[in-house]
Amino acid sequence: MNSDVYHAFMLDYTAGSLSPDMAVAAELHVLLNQGARQAADIWHATANAMAKRTDERVFLPEALELATTDAATIPWKRGLSGVHYAKRGKGKGQLMRLDAGQSAPEHSHSVLEATVVLSGEFADGHGIYSRGDLVLGRPGMRHRPAAHGDQTCMCYVAKGRLPFWRFS
Repeated sequence: MNSDVYHAFMLDYTAGSLSPDMAVAAELHVLLNQGARQAADIWHATANAMAKRTDERVFLPEALELATTDAATIPWKRGLSGVHYAKRGKGKGQLMRLDAGQSAPEHSHSVLEATVVLSGEFADGHGIYSRGDLVLGRPGMRHRPAAHGDQTCMCYVAKGRLPFWRFS
């Protein structure tokens, strides 16, 4: 993942500038990934020192609920590609399920896509990702998500844009 994109995403997260769906993705990443917690702590300390404001994590309850969701209790719907999706939370973010051996068709997006792995692993031609990993798919970047290993992979997927930077 491009570290500039990652740090811009985390900066916007700590500044409270992400859309609700993207903020949930950021909260999930911070909840499930030690390195993300450390990065968020640094950005929060920086933001608080500069703005002298208190830390507000208003999307934490929703992220906690998603992080502990049992895949068996979710009302999944199968998309045209065969991948299963479920609407979750208050915004437009959704859960995605890739069963063992399953992949989505190769595709790209017109906006930023933030995917956080909740269980299992997936590979997309750019890397292999596991629980807590955040994958930021830039507009135009092609990928083909596929379950990795012999377990089902469940992810939270949000789409949006970041207000503080542009893609080059």
